[in-house]
Amino acid sequence: MHKDVKGMFSELDGYCEGLDRNGCVSYPVTISWNTAGPHHGRPVVMIMGQVREAGDLPPGELQVPAGILEQVREMGYDAQPLSVEELKGFWREARLLEVKGHWHPDARLVQF
Repeated sequence: MHKDVKGMFSELDGYCEGLDRNGCVSYPVTISWNTAGPHHGRPVVMIMGQVREAGDLPPGELQVPAGILEQVREMGYDAQPLSVEELKGFWREARLLEVKGHWHPDARLVQF
């Protein structure tokens, strides 16, 4: 049985263009193999406790550890590899840059 893995989803919504910055609106996700029902044993994205299949996400990409990248892509998600250290570093910096009015309460502006 797999343990849940933390990742990020970076949403491409034009927010940064309006601010003349290079980055995206990002928020934390959990990759889980332990959901009940038809997804059990396969990786799915969990956002705020809800399963989000690839077609349920807005345009953007997941950032996940390289060790699970291919499994996540096989499920139809757009994803890029990012080490745990890189994920933590981006998130530490992003905590200072809140996004006003976004549906996800933990959404932050992550700059590249």
